[in-house]
Amino acid sequence: MKPNYLTPRLTFSLILPTVTTSPTPTNKGALCDCYIVSGPEPGYFTNHHFWDFRNIPLPNLNQPTQNQNPLSQNATLRLTQTPFITDWFPQTWAKTGTQEYLPITNAQSNVFFARNPTPQQPQNPTYLLLQATRLPTYVSTAEIELRARNIFHCSLRVRMRLMSKETVLGEATTTNARQHPQAEKDIAQDKHSTKSHRPKQYQHPADQNIVPKGACVGLFTYQSKTCESDIEILTADPPNVIHYSNQPDYDPVSDTAIPGAGSIVNLSIPWTGWVTHRLDWFPGLSRWYADQGLQVVKGYGVPGMASTVVLNLWSDGGDWTGDLRVGESVFLGVEWIEMAFNVSSSAVGGSGRDDGGLGRARARSARRVGLGDGDRVVEGAGVGNKILSGIPKQEDVAGGAVRCRRACYLSDFH
Repeated sequence: MKPNYLTPRLTFSLILPTVTTSPTPTNKGALCDCYIVSGPEPGYFTNHHFWDFRNIPLPNLNQPTQNQNPLSQNATLRLTQTPFITDWFPQTWAKTGTQEYLPITNAQSNVFFARNPTPQQPQNPTYLLLQATRLPTYVSTAEIELRARNIFHCSLRVRMRLMSKETVLGEATTTNARQHPQAEKDIAQDKHSTKSHRPKQYQHPADQNIVPKGACVGLFTYQSKTCESDIEILTADPPNVIHYSNQPDYDPVSDTAIPGAGSIVNLSIPWTGWVTHRLDWFPGLSRWYADQGLQVVKGYGVPGMASTVVLNLWSDGGDWTGDLRVGESVFLGVEWIEMAFNVSSSAVGGSGRDDGGLGRARARSARRVGLGDGDRVVEGAGVGNKILSGIPKQEDVAGGAVRCRRACYLSDFH
């Protein structure tokens, strides 16, 4: 973390905790009285965790990688086999299918650590992977939930990217013209040709990362269907498009989206590359960031109850996610998760969601109409057109913020 990112207007001393890579969750609470974040208000969070997945001792990690499948059982390690299980628990719930939707089954085997074929630094050779695979009769999916159910306001950051199987394996992939940058030019030329030929094939290097369409990533705080803040990525969308929302964002009676609840945004960096996604949940206000850039601010539907945190990768063949082809897999790579947070003395709800987390997405029927080019929206902190006169501050630490003399600043860089 760099000193020039400190918030200068705070008068108490600031301590930047040293970030270490460890197979166990790290908590630098002994160094800090509170935690602050960038943005219009620093927040005052009393708790902090940093889960680092970049240097996990995998089987055969130090052996030569040539001709070794990084997804083989003797080269990976399930999350359930590591100390991270203390805080994060892979889900195993299933959802039956209907005429519109495929059955889905979450499996612990779909959440594991693997060798990163393109690590950003040599000393960080691993990452956490979530995998979703379309099988003939159902979709095998992945979800992890934070065991804590009493999170009450937080700054949540996840460094992640979506990947194809070829990218995870470090292989090149062959695709048809519709998926290649040269396609549009060649298709236009073919329209003026009288020759009959087979569709052109193109070689993509693995780092071009052509992710199959038909899956959804969800990163969200959750207490109930109407007490939830979301970051969602659809692989059927263009790779710069992301969805931010507070729930509920859909009115089933009128079959329309609720104004002010959700936003579709174009990011400057595609989700096929490494991006730090951030959700700040303050009293009466939600902010979404990507790589430190503020994307959306909302005052509508901000959660008001203690919640948990969920990260999932799924598909059910419906209108919202689209449908993967049989045999296709989508992977979500995660380098680290960081959260500064406050807690409530009582927690309501949390585990055992009766809809498996999919009820809302299914109810709104996946309407992506009017997607267009996306937009960056910084909305007024109020309901409808009402703008609040001031942005609410995060609650003070016990005894008042004046007692926070050793504040640690959260950075998006680790």
